[in-house]
Amino acid sequence: MSEVRYDEDTLEVLHEGPVSTVSRALAKAKDPGGDEGHKWIAIKSAASRKELSHAPHDIIKEIRVLSRISHHNIIPILDHTSNQRLSEIQFFMPYVSYQLTDLLASPGFSPHTFMSSIDEEPPREPENARFCTLAKSIVYQILCGVAYLHSEHIAHRDLKPSNVLLTQDGCVKLIDFGIAYPEDEAEDKKIKSHDLWPEQPDRMYFEVGTGPYRAPELLFGPTTYQPYAVDSWSLGALLAEFFTSLRLTPSDEDDLPPDPSDEAERPGRNPFVLPQGGSFADPHSSWRRDSLFDASRGEIGLAWSIFCVKGTPTEDTWPGFNELPDASRVTFQYTPPVDLSPLLPSLPSSDISSDSPLDIIEKLLQYPPARRLHAADALKHAWFKREPGVLLPPEYEHDGAVSTIPEWQGQSLGQLLRVYVRPHLPE
Repeated sequence: MSEVRYDEDTLEVLHEGPVSTVSRALAKAKDPGGDEGHKWIAIKSAASRKELSHAPHDIIKEIRVLSRISHHNIIPILDHTSNQRLSEIQFFMPYVSYQLTDLLASPGFSPHTFMSSIDEEPPREPENARFCTLAKSIVYQILCGVAYLHSEHIAHRDLKPSNVLLTQDGCVKLIDFGIAYPEDEAEDKKIKSHDLWPEQPDRMYFEVGTGPYRAPELLFGPTTYQPYAVDSWSLGALLAEFFTSLRLTPSDEDDLPPDPSDEAERPGRNPFVLPQGGSFADPHSSWRRDSLFDASRGEIGLAWSIFCVKGTPTEDTWPGFNELPDASRVTFQYTPPVDLSPLLPSLPSSDISSDSPLDIIEKLLQYPPARRLHAADALKHAWFKREPGVLLPPEYEHDGAVSTIPEWQGQSLGQLLRVYVRPHLPE
């Protein structure tokens, strides 16, 4: 029986997806004098039987992976329990009140103001410095978390903004390890004997990753690939999204089919993009950050979206592409690569390209998996050594390779975060 108990009257579903449900509830105190009763917890529930689950999502493997690792940028597991009657497993985590998706969708989280972008003015201070300081801090922590995972021989395989949470102190927490690949367990059939969807090194699932963050090789049916390189590509797509356009979206757009005439506008070339004929004052509209690649038209559409940015693969740009199982099933028109800079209108200005986040993104988004930048090497990049230093949460342990600062203009990381977003706190 789990040692974590919660007040069922406070249970609230936060997200209900096809493979799992995430809720929050108020934990009960272990003893009358304890303060645990004041803590909110998150609860993830998923099927414990193969016939009720969806490959390759595996809550049994997720619990095992989370139970063996510990890092300040990885969500900790508090406990787990199973319900045989419902064929369900639950595990408990601390409730984290911020989501990276909310920050990226905030129109204030930009080096530009809306009016200055209309007038095509350069970024203004202090908006530019504040944006760069917060972006650098969060990117640095994401890379720290992924570098740690890879050092523990674990590939996440589903890195995306919605799997990055932020505490009220601004500490990054990576979540959702349901399709993680623990490479050091690859040959150990005994440890994986209870997994719902065990994988072997020569029979890996390529149905991993999400939409615009999926590595291109996964779109062509490989059953063996480099899982850490898959994470590197996803990191590149995720980091790029800090600097893409903010788009004002009508509330009913999700119900409309994609507009082919709008394809050339995504990702946008301006810091802020308004809908044609739309009103800035429409109370039902919301801001969204463009993804660098477009996954709205399925896998072939995503592949073409990637090729339109990175160029159609050739033997020179991607040796081995033609050896992928499904590479010959579709013939793509040749298109050359384009400069990434215009697609990232919120990039910080720099006279030296090698100390810009653009350099990190480009090195992560390499076609040949072996050429992609490793997360641990990205942490040594010159961007993190530029002034000001990396703003980190209190008591954050780091290796000292970069200079850090406890505050920026009198504000802590948590205070800086609250300039842009409000936490998802229970009422």
